[in-house]
Amino acid sequence: MKAITLSLALFSISCLIALAWILGTPAPTDPRVARLETDLKEARQTISQLRRELAEKPAPAPARTITSAPSIDAPSAGGSPVNGSPTATPVVGQAGALREMLKNPAMKAMMEQQQAMQVEASYARLMEQLQLSDEEKAHFKKLLVDKQKVETDLGMKMLDPNLTPEQRKQIAVQAVQNKKTYDDAIKTFLNNESDWNNFEAYEDAKPERISFDAMGRTLFASSSEPLTQQQEQILMNTMIQVRKSPTQDQLALSKSLQDPSQINTANISRLLEMMRQNNQRILEQSATNMTPGQLKTLEQYLSQNLKNTETGLKMGRIITGN
Repeated sequence: MKAITLSLALFSISCLIALAWILGTPAPTDPRVARLETDLKEARQTISQLRRELAEKPAPAPARTITSAPSIDAPSAGGSPVNGSPTATPVVGQAGALREMLKNPAMKAMMEQQQAMQVEASYARLMEQLQLSDEEKAHFKKLLVDKQKVETDLGMKMLDPNLTPEQRKQIAVQAVQNKKTYDDAIKTFLNNESDWNNFEAYEDAKPERISFDAMGRTLFASSSEPLTQQQEQILMNTMIQVRKSPTQDQLALSKSLQDPSQINTANISRLLEMMRQNNQRILEQSATNMTPGQLKTLEQYLSQNLKNTETGLKMGRIITGN
């Protein structure tokens, strides 16, 4: 139960961090993306405004009312979601603007393309290990991209502050069901117990791997003392072990953050402080197999990762109107 609670909380938080990364990353120079520029112009203006609000405390904005009817498709969730029942939903300033922006087909297309690029980069090593043919790689990447898209869609739904507790529970149940569906499809595709075990281990390290691939590996590679392959694996194992052994306070906070209304200033500060404590544990354990120079690079990486998390959480606070 502890692992499930932590995973669901990390699921929501990771969506926030991924969203912040996507919104802050320039669109790739692709003809398909170029055609979206007109639709994205207003979205980029909203993003610029949000960045200014992150730097300066925003002034209270007047509330306005829109008609909204959240609908969660979770037939096996054990409850009846509200379908087609209009309810008055307050949308405040930039919070409502950003939620509307995320529904924009052009923005969704850009996010999906960047997600596909992320999958391409993040799973390249695994596909080499599995010795897949070009045709098999294409099919495997499609499964992974589809899986990530479904996860992101549910994660965004989870950030809706207007969901009832029952609807939120149904989304969590649906997330578990979706994971099983895609895991079964991937296991069938791999058709090899050893390959499946490698995939599971790779997925188990997903939070640490994605972050390290995005920042850590480059930091170490450009330093005067890069990590060896063995040191990198030891670091990965250390970070996973720290994540999987939360304190009771960390577990309680993770559980509360499943509710977007709890993404407030106080809880963000608590979470960041807990992450600092975890980073200190990682540094202390890494001191046994890293040089002082490598430890300094590791400290830079952990600090940058903390800043990215803070940006994602602040973005989440705006999305949820907290």
